[in-house]
Amino acid sequence: MKPIRNVSMWTAYRANGFKFHTEACRVGKKTYNCGVDICGIGEGDIENDYYGVLKDIIQLEYVGEPFKRCVLFSCERFDPALNRGTRPHKLSKLVEVHHTRGYRKYDPFIFPNMTSQV
Repeated sequence: MKPIRNVSMWTAYRANGFKFHTEACRVGKKTYNCGVDICGIGEGDIENDYYGVLKDIIQLEYVGEPFKRCVLFSCERFDPALNRGTRPHKLSKLVEVHHTRGYRKYDPFIFPNMTSQV
């Protein structure tokens, strides 16, 4: 079945023990809860961490029995290439992300259970 044309959109959502906010919701706040980390497999079956910023939280509803809902995060991702888009800090082992290097492929949607907060 197709989803219903009307969708619900939120500015905050709780998943995996984190409270995520959209980037538009964080304006004027002291906390930054819109950063996401998606662990995935890239080219050559190499495991990568994809970092990004949460733009929208969308809930789709499907008709039929049983009634189903699906929540999606729409994210702007950054280039995961080592030393081009990301770089591990030598002393603290934290990852520095180059925010002007966007991910070239169009793949904005993820499920909330696939992500953690950064």
